[in-house]
Amino acid sequence: MITTPHLISWNLTRRCNLACGHCYLDAVQRKSDAVAELTLPEVARVIDEIAEFAPGAMLVLTGGEPLLRRDLGDIVEHAAGAGLMPVVGSNGILLDAARARHLRQLGAAGVGISLDSTTPEFHDRLRAHDGAWLGALNGMRAARDAGLGVLMQATLFEENRHQLAGFADLATDVGAMALNFFFLVCTGRGVTQTDLSGQAYEETLREILVLQAVRPQLMVRARCAPYARRMLGLHAGELAGGYAEWSSACLAGRRYLRIGPTGEVTPCPYVPNSAGSVRWRPLREIWETGADFVRLRQEMPGGKCGSCDYRVSCGGCRARALATTGDLMDEDGKCNYIPADSTKPELPSPRCASAVTWSPEAQHLLERIPSFVREKLRTSLEQKAAAAGEAIVSVDFMRRQRPANLPFSRPDSSV
Repeated sequence: MITTPHLISWNLTRRCNLACGHCYLDAVQRKSDAVAELTLPEVARVIDEIAEFAPGAMLVLTGGEPLLRRDLGDIVEHAAGAGLMPVVGSNGILLDAARARHLRQLGAAGVGISLDSTTPEFHDRLRAHDGAWLGALNGMRAARDAGLGVLMQATLFEENRHQLAGFADLATDVGAMALNFFFLVCTGRGVTQTDLSGQAYEETLREILVLQAVRPQLMVRARCAPYARRMLGLHAGELAGGYAEWSSACLAGRRYLRIGPTGEVTPCPYVPNSAGSVRWRPLREIWETGADFVRLRQEMPGGKCGSCDYRVSCGGCRARALATTGDLMDEDGKCNYIPADSTKPELPSPRCASAVTWSPEAQHLLERIPSFVREKLRTSLEQKAAAAGEAIVSVDFMRRQRPANLPFSRPDSSV
């Protein structure tokens, strides 16, 4: 059975008010709307398609800088009205109190804002704009005060990878629900940046996992870093410590897709090869039949990833393999892991069966949680019910166990 996406990232525009040195989209500064980008009627039509085949999906509306689109409010309102979970991905500079309140009133659930250092110097230099760091923090505070969920995003470089605890302090200070650390994939303007070495990658990822353990009140996650499951010792179908059986591994093409400014669809922002355009083909058709999507769902990775005892649960970063070897399914050369001689390649595993059942009322309530966090919440509640000796997850049990950092709850979820 083909899964549906939980998360869709949509680059609404290449227009931007910054010129960041690591931009995968190679976004450009211009005063007028870019030519050939999807119009509001086209965007609305695709939103309706998403709502039909991926109900409840989280829709990240990003750019460039999406706040430069004059119709962003209309897009947010349409997405929320269709039952999706719209989140605005921004650099934060243009997000003042009035704009944040308006987005919340239109149905935006949250914002993801990038911050790439704990002091202004590196962030402002990377983004070629004095004041960008302060603007990002002010944007997060405006979003928080407006009742929007806040995600802090940080791309890791050698210059900032030792600032992890400082990032967590800032995230806590601005009231962020989650802190996402992105490991650079050298595409777009990112090809001019120096990626972390394999050893630095491993060391930094290990520190992030420790940070998550000591900061349970803040959801800390590594993105574009599927090695996390291997470092946690979690094989396919296994869950522990708040990690569901699917979490941390690459979601591209399996639970995630990206739509570009002109409608081109790819499995993730760092895979530039288009599988088709929503202008000419239904999104469901692209998702189900696009060549790269089919490969990601059906093929095992090659090279050392293909012989690894974590080849399913980790599988390496497919975009990084494409960027370095030219083959989407080749090995991820950043990984330094060497399996023991006695290990065998990992085989797919079905979802772990749970002895805990759900009352009809609790199951109905669960279905009203955003799809992107639904399975994580299901896993967490089943673990807690089993530990408490409860055979059934009831509505009362759900409410007693409500996670403090559950991101982007629907206003009508009542959890």
